[in-house]
Order: sequence, then structure tokens, then C-alpha cells
Amino acid sequence: MPRTRTTPFLLTDPAMVRALASPARQEIVDALQAAGPRTIAELAVLVARPADSLYFHVRSLMKVGLVVERGARREGPGGRHVAAVYGLAAGPLVMSYDAPVRRGDVGRVVASAVRLALRDFQHGLATETVTAGPSRTVRGGRSKGWLTPAEVRRLNAIISEAQEILHAGRPRKGARCMSLGFVLAPARAKQRGSGKKKASTPESGAGDNSTGEA
Repeated sequence: MPRTRTTPFLLTDPAMVRALASPARQEIVDALQAAGPRTIAELAVLVARPADSLYFHVRSLMKVGLVVERGARREGPGGRHVAAVYGLAAGPLVMSYDAPVRRGDVGRVVASAVRLALRDFQHGLATETVTAGPSRTVRGGRSKGWLTPAEVRRLNAIISEAQEILHAGRPRKGARCMSLGFVLAPARAKQRGSGKKKASTPESGAGDNSTGEA
């Protein structure tokens, strides 16, 4: 059953943004966003990390107010162990790029996100067989083009829709964990006058992606 759509939570607190510079904390937030409140043992399965390594990161996320304790549940043989259940304080999370948040901290968060995406991509290359067609699960590359303000708005809407699909994707039968990484930024290029034909660029090449796809 699909979850009710929630209002994004804008991160304007510099401490919250700095906390997400850690790849492990980003994975914890991703897992809690997708799967809902979980114990440390359950989180360890979802992020494929040792449970003992997650306590410090969960406490750090709690300290800045991104994660809260949502009660407790029994787990383990016979339910003898009582474990705390953790969840996001709000979500999905959207990071502010403006003051008082520092742009350098934003850059560190995005750099960690890109590293995680590359790690997942390398894993996919080594393990996946569906690498072509509409059901492919491994895809990478980079595109570059000259866009009008209206086209930039359309591109942002497409990116937001992709994020919403991923944010709503819960662990369930028939579903698998997927990772999507992206960076949208102005590229270095000499600006030509309006109305002039742009110079030949790699965008004119064949293929799904302007500069090629892995």
C-alpha cells in the first residue's frame, strides 16, 4: 500500500547539513526514509554495514535532530532483547544551499553522495546482467547541453519526480534496492550571443547520453 505523501523538510540548520557529510549517515537516512522506523540490527541489514558501526552515526544524527527514538521492540531469539527503534524526525529531507548553511558543507555532502553512487555503480557492473533495455538496472554517464530557463525548470521537475519515486520505494516483495546519483550544475563554457547557432559539441554524438554511457 503506498505511503501518504509527506511534505519535504528543508535543512536550514548548518549542523544538520554537516552531519550528512558522512556516507554512512546518508545511508541511514536513506534507509529510514524508505523503510520507516527500524532497530539498529534492522538498519544494518538494509545498509549492509555491521550493526556495531551504526550506533555512533545514529547518535550523531539524533544529536542534531534528524533522527529520533520511536519506541522499542523485542528481537532476537525468543524476543529476549529489547531494542530501540529509530526513525526520521521529518522527511523527506531537502538540503538548503543558502545561508546560514555553508556552501562548503553542501559540497562535502554532495561529494559523499557521488562517492556512494559510484560505489553502487561499480557493484552493479560487477554483478548485474540487465544492462540494456527499459528494465536495465545499471546505467551511468554524463550529459551536457545549453538550456533555456524553461528547459531548466522542466529538467528540475524530472529530477524531482525521480526522487519522489525513490523516496516512496519501500522494501517489499518483488522490489530491490536501487541507487540514483546525479549532479546538476552550470558547466564551464563560453557563452554565445542569443540567436546564434551553437558550436558543434559532444552532445551531437549518438547514444543515450551526450558523452557516452557506461
